[in-house]
Amino acid sequence: MNRAVFLDRDGVINAAPYNPLEGKRDSPYSVAEFRLLPGAKRAVRLLNEAGWLTVVVSNQPGVAKGKCTTGVLDELTECLKARLGEAGGHLDGVYYCLHHPDAVVPELRVACGCRKPRPGLLFAAARDFQIDLIKSYMIGDGLQDVEAGLGAGCKAILVQPRSRRTAIPEASVSMVTGSLLEAVEQLLREERAPRNGDLPRLS
Repeated sequence: MNRAVFLDRDGVINAAPYNPLEGKRDSPYSVAEFRLLPGAKRAVRLLNEAGWLTVVVSNQPGVAKGKCTTGVLDELTECLKARLGEAGGHLDGVYYCLHHPDAVVPELRVACGCRKPRPGLLFAAARDFQIDLIKSYMIGDGLQDVEAGLGAGCKAILVQPRSRRTAIPEASVSMVTGSLLEAVEQLLREERAPRNGDLPRLS
């Protein structure tokens, strides 16, 4: 069985640009606005070099909401892979949930098991790659990522800048960090160290 680190995409690997019409951050919907976050390339390469499968699991309801096409989503995925590859990193798998309860596309307006916080995407990847979920991690920037990871049996790591930390139950995550690179470096240090209980929380 393989060990994996599951990664949310927007806000973890790449920036989530602010959408003034909706008053919140959203997914990028063009290559022009797609920007990797600092340290993301190095973080993915470190996981690759350490022998961890690296799998993106992301809610991407833009197609369901009529904000983009599947072709645009595929283009963004190829852009993501190419930019990670510039530093010698790669993704072993990319799994998206396209569904949304308020979808304008009827066939995507379903109650699915793959939209986080449900763990369906992680289960699908585990089947495809023979992943031991108990020995794996989910890294995300929201509580829905934490819930999906825990629901699949993984350890969960929350990535959030200190300026927008979310109140979370103390026992629900293995650590809270300010970036993906910080999370990966700490994870790899802890995995190399003798097992002395849970990973420490970072202030």
